[in-house]
Amino acid sequence: MKKAIVLFLFLFIACGSQETVELTTGKEIYTARCSACHQEDFSGRVGPSLKTTSVLNKPDSYWLQTILKGKGSMPAVRITEEQAQIVIDYIRESN
Repeated sequence: MKKAIVLFLFLFIACGSQETVELTTGKEIYTARCSACHQEDFSGRVGPSLKTTSVLNKPDSYWLQTILKGKGSMPAVRITEEQAQIVIDYIRESN
């Protein structure tokens, strides 16, 4: 039970931070909002790897829904739909 609480708090703090910095590039947004759980190299840590074909081949609608609404233990990321699309493009182009 303690592990679940610690994991929840980590995800809440690391993945849902409320910085007011203007983030414009995919790398900037990904680093600020996603890398704590998914690593700079997309290999995964708390969150799953973003390098697998099964993940990379998901449609944009799946990615947008997951990023903006959250899924499972992943909280919603507080970015705009435009920023989410920039991150999706960055992840795909970098793999």
